[in-house]
Amino acid sequence: MELLLKKYRTLFDFAPVGLLTLNNEGVILEINLFCACMLGIDRPLLLNRNLRPFVTSETWPLIESWLAGAMENADKSTFEITLISANGSPCYVLAEGMIIQNHSAFMLTMLDQTYLRQADERMQTLAGKLHDLSAHIEAGMEQEKKRIAREIHDGLGSSLTALKMELSLLNRRLGNEKRDPEIEKHIRSMSALVEGTVDLVRKLATELRPEVLDELGLIAALRWYARDFGERTGITTGFSVYPKDFMLEPELSSVIFRIFQEIMNNAAKHSKATKVTIFLRKQQHLLLKRVRDNGIGINDEEASHKRSFGIIGMQERAKLQHGNIKITGARDKGTTIVLEIPI
Repeated sequence: MELLLKKYRTLFDFAPVGLLTLNNEGVILEINLFCACMLGIDRPLLLNRNLRPFVTSETWPLIESWLAGAMENADKSTFEITLISANGSPCYVLAEGMIIQNHSAFMLTMLDQTYLRQADERMQTLAGKLHDLSAHIEAGMEQEKKRIAREIHDGLGSSLTALKMELSLLNRRLGNEKRDPEIEKHIRSMSALVEGTVDLVRKLATELRPEVLDELGLIAALRWYARDFGERTGITTGFSVYPKDFMLEPELSSVIFRIFQEIMNNAAKHSKATKVTIFLRKQQHLLLKRVRDNGIGINDEEASHKRSFGIIGMQERAKLQHGNIKITGARDKGTTIVLEIPI
């Protein structure tokens, strides 16, 4: 018996978790070295003292209610409490309580989770900084796209238009008499080349930043893109919005438009759809956009694949606005993408 008590005392004193026993009033009857170290006070100074001053006022009711309830049943209880060490720093603990000595004493096992809590707080802080950085980069990219699109449209586009006019003027000055067929052929070829380049410049400028988005707003830009998408791909598109017209902040409009572009591009590349319907709804504090196609349907594995960069990009853009995207699909029944963003 004496040997067993000695082994128990050794295990209790040197256990790698905090151990202490209390009476029903919360007075410390026993406490091991690890628990005393968590509190930063010598063990002899803790004996026969109430645990209450070493627990925050927010978490003490958990222990108090457990002590009261433990006298009525023998079930174990697990709860999170915060201890206050001698230097005033918090110690976050996962505690498990159990009844011992025939309801005359209660044991608490305490697992120190301070490091995990601090690591989690650091991760949350880092995630917040990354979120802000991503938002800053995204906004900067949109501004740069807007600037480049304007430079292409106003600079290069204007120069090409002027060149086209010069060729037309040159053609008229040659006159109808003694026209060199070879020169006339080159002028026509150059004019056609200039016209093709003008169209390419307009296309590039529009893909970088559609003017309609800045001039007429999100709804007009979505209608234009849906119509242009149908003409380019041959896919029938339907667009409905409620209410019929509303304005959003430029930054939010850009995010929604870019997500819409990616959805439509994915539909053209992968869905084999013949029809896409788009529904946009603005509620009091929520913007809802649903895009549905009648294609082959995406499965869960494809939607969550780590190399689905288009989907990842859409999700990250939505997160920047504290929104979320849900993608569901059924084989040969199409894919539905729902975007929800608080406003």
